[in-house]
Amino acid sequence: MQRALVTGGSGFVGASLVRRLLSLGWQVDLLLRPGFATWRVPAEQPRLSMHVIDLTDASAVEALLHRLRPRHVFHLAAHGAYSWQTDAARIAKTNLEATRTLALASLKANVEAFVHTGTSLEYGRKRHAPSEDEPAEPEGAYAISKAAATAFCRDLARRSGMRIPTLRLYSVYGPWEEPRRLVPSLLLHAMVGKWPPLANPKTARDFVWVEDVIDALIIAASRPLADPGAIFNIGTGRQTTLGEIVALVHGVTGCEAEPHWQSMPDRGWDTDIWQAETRHAATVLGWTAQTTLRTGLQRTIEWLQEDRERLDLYQGSLNLTDAQPR
Repeated sequence: MQRALVTGGSGFVGASLVRRLLSLGWQVDLLLRPGFATWRVPAEQPRLSMHVIDLTDASAVEALLHRLRPRHVFHLAAHGAYSWQTDAARIAKTNLEATRTLALASLKANVEAFVHTGTSLEYGRKRHAPSEDEPAEPEGAYAISKAAATAFCRDLARRSGMRIPTLRLYSVYGPWEEPRRLVPSLLLHAMVGKWPPLANPKTARDFVWVEDVIDALIIAASRPLADPGAIFNIGTGRQTTLGEIVALVHGVTGCEAEPHWQSMPDRGWDTDIWQAETRHAATVLGWTAQTTLRTGLQRTIEWLQEDRERLDLYQGSLNLTDAQPR
């Protein structure tokens, strides 16, 4: 039985990864921060163990990994990706210090692969789809801390030989995403016949389905790499504007309300060009995104509707519980 350790397993992508690994028969150990949110964490399962720990406590982390002896570590714990997460000290501690501590402990525990998740924000503003060998030009505490963590992982991999690939994720969406994020907010509002406040319709993102991202994470953990510190862009290679995704949501929900563009002010990170260059992931990992945005949106709606309690939780997060579906 394969054994994997996952950080960030109470978050969106991490919770999805945990469910996939369990479905494959893996033994999964979750490393969780004190006071972690419980709503995404799977109910009690025989192959799932949870460990509450401070990831910056080097001695505690080393002792736990020495005891667990995982084959793979998937490091998804992060802070600062959401607009309301602004504490610069916590961002640095979570994204850089914890990454350093966990990676070094993984090396001592003879972990086969340490899969680090980065972000497309590490590139900064580009007027093209950046390749992995371009210099990082991050802006803001979150992007800077993630770029620094990627640099540390890359250096440690090349010095030690341990496989530490970094997957720079683009705009992941799908089941278990934070309700206030764009895709669930659009879907939940449209399902009751209205739209949330909207920014400039030309704002662009590369939206990638969460299960395609999980495929990439698992492949990166198991695939031999000529460069043990390789970086991979994980996106579709196609950008979608806000105007285009609203039109797609209209198509799958039938929402007839009129969008009110610029009812939300432009944000500092908004841009009209944002897409992944995916040739390196395709060549080295044999991975490409398989799910169209329309298909992913439809699957997300079906997931929301299949559980009334879950739908109520999501609608309640956006104060939509009293709205009547149309």
